[in-house]
Amino acid sequence: MRKGCKQIKAVVFDVDGVIVPIKSSWGYIHEKLGTVEASKRNYRLFLEGKIGYWEWMYLDTLAWIEAFPGLTRWDLEEIVSDVDPLPEAYEVVKCLKKRGYKVGLLSAGVEVVVAKVARLLGIEYWMAPLLEFDYRGRLVPGGYPLVEVSKKHVALARLVKRMGVSLAETVFVGDSIWDLSAMKRACIGVVVGGVEESVWGEADIHIQSLYELVEILGLQC
Repeated sequence: MRKGCKQIKAVVFDVDGVIVPIKSSWGYIHEKLGTVEASKRNYRLFLEGKIGYWEWMYLDTLAWIEAFPGLTRWDLEEIVSDVDPLPEAYEVVKCLKKRGYKVGLLSAGVEVVVAKVARLLGIEYWMAPLLEFDYRGRLVPGGYPLVEVSKKHVALARLVKRMGVSLAETVFVGDSIWDLSAMKRACIGVVVGGVEESVWGEADIHIQSLYELVEILGLQC
């Protein structure tokens, strides 16, 4: 717990690799559509600073459309239909809500996955990059980068404001180096799963299962 922290009132979770078993919803769709090579190329351009986050979204979604002309929101929902929350996620979220905690989702993953997870878990507050669709529901290249993978702390501040709590009252749970900025801004930064040592060392707490979060908060459910 960092200096200036207050009583914990909210828990915000990353989604990919934390709430759902897949490590990347973007990568999952690329695999399903056969656009993995384009994905790798776009990722490399982003890491090298040659494109920004919106351009990355544009190139990734363009690759999907070129591989599957006329790709719709409903097609994407069908592609990710097997991506469901982990059993422990249902139990932990239910416990947190029962004990009066506000629960949120913050992800740089694909919107259709995050929206589905929020619906299944009964979570009102969530934020993710929004895809763009035309009036027929067909995917349009680009989107709205409400959550940028390298600036999650900015999105976290916006999300907790909507939730009616402060960063000093929030726990953030992530699983990768991209979650570190949000972990450091929250009162408590928790990393879950087997991650690289650099991430483990930067987080306040390292857990192997979401069940451990209930224990850390001292809850009985």
